[in-house]
Amino acid sequence: MGVKRGKDLEELKGRLVYLRRAFLLVCLVLLTKAFHLQVVKGDYYWERAKDISIRQYQVRPPRGRIFDRNGVPLAINRPSFNLYLVPGYLSKGDISLLLNSSAQYLALKREKVKEKLSKGQGSPWLPILITRDLSQRELALVEERPWLFPGTMVIAEGKRYYPHGSLASHVLGYLGEVNEEELRHGDYYSGDMIGKSGIEKEYEGLLRGVPGWEQWEVDAHGRKRKLVDSAKAVPGYDLYLTLDIRLQQKAEELLKDKSGAIVALDPRNGDVLAMASSPGYDPNIFVKGITPKDWDLLSHSPLHPLQNRCIQGLYPAGSVFKIVVALTGLETHKVKPADEVFCNGGYYFKGRVYHCWKKGGHGEVDLRRAIVESCDVYFYHLGHNVGVDAIHRYGSLLGLGAKTGVDLPGEKGGLLPSSSWKKRVLKQIWFPGETLSLAIGQGYLQVTPLQLALMLSRVVNGGMKIRPHLLFGVAKGKKMDPLKREKVERLPFKRWNLAFLKEALEGVVEDPHGTGRAARVPGIRVGGKTGTAQVVALQEDAQEGREKLPLHWREHAWFVAFAPVDVPKIVVSVLVEHGGHGGSAAAPLAGEMIKSYLQEKGYEGQGVR
Repeated sequence: MGVKRGKDLEELKGRLVYLRRAFLLVCLVLLTKAFHLQVVKGDYYWERAKDISIRQYQVRPPRGRIFDRNGVPLAINRPSFNLYLVPGYLSKGDISLLLNSSAQYLALKREKVKEKLSKGQGSPWLPILITRDLSQRELALVEERPWLFPGTMVIAEGKRYYPHGSLASHVLGYLGEVNEEELRHGDYYSGDMIGKSGIEKEYEGLLRGVPGWEQWEVDAHGRKRKLVDSAKAVPGYDLYLTLDIRLQQKAEELLKDKSGAIVALDPRNGDVLAMASSPGYDPNIFVKGITPKDWDLLSHSPLHPLQNRCIQGLYPAGSVFKIVVALTGLETHKVKPADEVFCNGGYYFKGRVYHCWKKGGHGEVDLRRAIVESCDVYFYHLGHNVGVDAIHRYGSLLGLGAKTGVDLPGEKGGLLPSSSWKKRVLKQIWFPGETLSLAIGQGYLQVTPLQLALMLSRVVNGGMKIRPHLLFGVAKGKKMDPLKREKVERLPFKRWNLAFLKEALEGVVEDPHGTGRAARVPGIRVGGKTGTAQVVALQEDAQEGREKLPLHWREHAWFVAFAPVDVPKIVVSVLVEHGGHGGSAAAPLAGEMIKSYLQEKGYEGQGVR
């Protein structure tokens, strides 16, 4: 019995030795692993631990505000609570729960949330915007029931707001969420709102500001616990525009229920005082994110509400272009003010009759009367004498046939034809009969309302080569710094020719036989020029039944005006699409614009001659 006990004891001791060795081996392995983790790979895992517990978030800067020249706010910011998601905190089950909760409680389509998740920016820890501008009910729901919205957070940010709705919408433009192309090539984050048109796009760099950041200690569910470090966002600059909000309101009131455009310039420096395009749109609908249905309605509307007709609408100039032809004739010595032409209602040229708008003719007409009464026959003669290339040369000096350079994106340059243009583009020679059409503002000619305002400004300001602009000043903090005016050169026109044109254009409004009498303003001397631009060519026997034509075939109505005549302070260009005669449809609107602006400025006038 004792022997057996001794053997068992020896065997037990042997086993203990093996156990000790195994235990020491396990301890050695654990110590080696701990050394590897804490010493060899310590820095690596420390950074990973920080990455899990500390998150850095971008802080979007307040977007710069936009004001009119008198400090009236046109675009400001309002508080908005936006819902973000950090994908790294989601499991497969969480994704399903989030999709269901978003659809049930926030009325978000599952496909839309899935699309946003798929367009993340690579790292699972970068927040993705799910929806903007939570309502009070939605905000309370997300905050009170966080388990329904795993991996999400609510961030308070600025929301763009246009207090006047559609007023000046084509000038201001609108914001839209940054797209994939802009993300790749710009310093933007998913969900950023950037300028897509108008001033919002043109001065995106000034308005945007500089983003900041915050580092937060977060729990396993991604909820913020403690702010570790931060850098403040730098707000964007506030912009002051040259617009006069009261004049802008007047322009849009005058265009109500019409398709057309009104531009008002200060001819002394190029300040854009008003720029109205009708119909318009409310840029507020873009702020939260426009629905596909609403976008389709806007972008495919036959009325083109998104088009800024002032800088993008291309039209024949009609008889307004006679200003250019008259100046060309005077400058090239092809005509003198006293030179007369007999108008019997038609001009016979190479076997064809080119009709005057006045069927019975004007009789003997000199240059002043030809401008005042808009005699087509006189300008057929003059256009033929000066030729297309001389008209092109002087029209170019007045700002036609090229972009004006106004600080808005998307401006079109129009077309001021020449013989070389036709040969280069159409591979055809220029025919003399085409010059006759050009002389009365028809044919290949295409202009924008802003170009005609610039053209008239350069005539009535003494030939100063001004450029239209909208930015008046930039505010850094509370101080607004007006922009320095660029030096303006004088165009090579003879002053007496410009003076003659000013006096003749005054006659268009103030003379008893002038075609622009409807633009008169009591107590203020006004000058201007009517224009009626054909949309389609009509036979002579169809001219008198114009009112029976379909609306889209009827002529566009033009009127350009300036006042006061002695020292012009405002130039107005009015276009009423398919409005008919410029003297009846457009001239009264120009008169109202001049009256509104000058009376507001306290101008008492010098009496009408």
